[in-house]
Amino acid sequence: MKTKRFSCSIYAWTLFVCAFGLVSCHDLTIDNGGYLSMMNRGTIVGNDEDGYYLFSDGRNEVAICYGKGLDKYERAYYSLSFKEENRFFSDRTPGFTIIDNARVGIVETYKVIHPISKAEADKRGITHPDSCSVDENFYFPNFFYGANCGYFDFSTLATITHDLYTHYEYASIPIDLVYDPARQSPDTLRLELCYRPYVPEGWEKYRYEAGTFSCDISGLTNLQEWNDSLCIVVDTGDKQLHYMPISKKGFKKPEPFFDF
Repeated sequence: MKTKRFSCSIYAWTLFVCAFGLVSCHDLTIDNGGYLSMMNRGTIVGNDEDGYYLFSDGRNEVAICYGKGLDKYERAYYSLSFKEENRFFSDRTPGFTIIDNARVGIVETYKVIHPISKAEADKRGITHPDSCSVDENFYFPNFFYGANCGYFDFSTLATITHDLYTHYEYASIPIDLVYDPARQSPDTLRLELCYRPYVPEGWEKYRYEAGTFSCDISGLTNLQEWNDSLCIVVDTGDKQLHYMPISKKGFKKPEPFFDF
C-alpha cells in the first residue's frame, strides 16, 4: 500500500483554529444536589492510594477522583460530576483547570493498541496481502482535537457478533498499526493499518459492530527527530487519506501531579 507524501502545516493550522473554537463545547448540566456534570474523553492515570487523574482531550483540564478501581482504565469516554467550588486554577499547574474530588462514571472503554515495527509485523505475517483487508470504515472520532497525551483515537468495525437465537457469541477483529522506520519524516508519522475481519467457521447469522480504539504513540517519541508540529497519516488501504495533527509534545503521556 502506498502513502502520499505531503506537508502538514496547512492542515495542522486549520485544525488548530477549529479545535480552539470547539474546546468549550462540553455542555455542563446541574442536578438537584448542585453538582455540575459533563461528558469527556480522555486519559486516566493514578492509583487507589493517591487518586486518579483524568486528563480531558482537547482542553487543559484535569479531574481528580479519589474513588477506587479506575486502574483498569487507560483511555475512556466518561462522565464527570463535581461541585463548582472544586473547580479552580492553581499556580503549581499553570495552564490547567483542576477539578478536585470529582465523581466519575465510565461510559465506554477504549482498547489500547501499541504500534509494532514493520520487521516484527513481517515476521508474524501481519502485513501479507492475504492477511490484510481494506478498511473502509476507519475514521477519527475526535479529529478536531488532534492527537495528544501520547494517544490518538480511531473508530472502525471492532467485533463480529454471532446470533444463535438463544444467545450471542462474539469475536474481536484483529487490528494492528505498523510503522516502517525507513518511511518516516520529520513532519509526518506514517502508520499502516492491518485489519483482519475474519468470520469464524460455522457462523451463519452474524453482524459487524463498531468500536473505538486508542493508539499509544508514546513509544515512537524517539523514532525520528520530529518537527514541533506534524501529522499522523494512517494508510488503511482505501483511497481516502486519513491524517491528524499532533505537536511534538503530544507524544508524551500525562503524569499525575499530587501537589497542587
